[in-house]
Amino acid sequence: MIKNILIILLIAVNTAFALKIKHADHRDYYRVVIQTDRPVKFDEIPFLDSRIFVLSVESSSKKLNKKILKRKYIKSLDIIYSGDTTKFVFEVSSKIKGYRIFTLNNPYRIVIDFYKTEKPPEDKTEPPLYDDPIYRIIMEYEMKQMEKELLIEEKKIIVIDPGHGGKDPGAIANGLREKDVNLKIAKKLKQILQKDPRFEVYLTRERDRFVRLYDRTVFAVKKKADLFISIHCNSSPSRSESGTYIYTLNLRGARSKLARLVEQRENKAVIDYVRVSTNPLVNRIVADLAISTTMTEGRNFAMYLKKYLKDVTDFRDIDSANFAVLKTPGIPSVLIEVLYLTDPYDARLLKSEKFIESFSYSVYNAIVDYFYQE
Repeated sequence: MIKNILIILLIAVNTAFALKIKHADHRDYYRVVIQTDRPVKFDEIPFLDSRIFVLSVESSSKKLNKKILKRKYIKSLDIIYSGDTTKFVFEVSSKIKGYRIFTLNNPYRIVIDFYKTEKPPEDKTEPPLYDDPIYRIIMEYEMKQMEKELLIEEKKIIVIDPGHGGKDPGAIANGLREKDVNLKIAKKLKQILQKDPRFEVYLTRERDRFVRLYDRTVFAVKKKADLFISIHCNSSPSRSESGTYIYTLNLRGARSKLARLVEQRENKAVIDYVRVSTNPLVNRIVADLAISTTMTEGRNFAMYLKKYLKDVTDFRDIDSANFAVLKTPGIPSVLIEVLYLTDPYDARLLKSEKFIESFSYSVYNAIVDYFYQE
């Protein structure tokens, strides 16, 4: 079996650098290219299944294009971003029988040829053909063709989750039902995002219907979301609380009394465990890493939200809680408590089309900045 095929993809450096994944399909082999902006070292995290490879990259590089790989050769690829570390989890198809690896320079590239037939005789040296100037010209041409393929940028998938719905109205106050306000804001945000060709947008519900929180997270995973945003409105028994809060996932529970109150309200009908992946082999090793990514990147996105929302609303705080709906493994996730239904002033804003549009545009600007800032 092809033990350690992807050992070369674990790249260790001290500072962040750019990574690009490219591919090309040939008659006898499938080529995967990892391009960096400098020479790099590599290694892998051992895994029992010979077709599952877990690789840790000491780089904060993120948002890699993982959909370009053909599933009949690379069945799945999970990329886990956690602080300054990027981890790759590859599942290689049974169609792949062996591999050969070499590097190219200017720019630096690690090239892996995955063979569709039995692995050629073991050869510890670089094949002589790669030293042939004509062959190198041909390979350079192939690289340019792959560059052209990447000019068409893959759309970012955004899943928006209007909280509550159907038999679950959420909070009710000042003539408003939370489920209705959540859906209205989610639809407005979707409408704005869809005007930008860089995004593909889905709602966990398009109408007034009940959706289990577990199903909302599974929906985001199945859509291979790049970002998950759950829209809610807040409430307070004292009716004196107001303003906007953003929550990110914290597996240890809430950091503040207010977060604990909200967590209890949102989680009362939720199961305790959310499946990490549809692939049980991947589950065993990346559950921890994926949830770590959800927390870390969720927090990063929350900072962009704060940057834009503070100009259109009374922004109060970014907090964390153990919301089941935010357990979207490997997907940056936030829960936005837009305003308080129980506060008369906040309720008037939530009834305002102008406010909803301004709020939604601010979220849109935060999304653009998060993905495409220079």
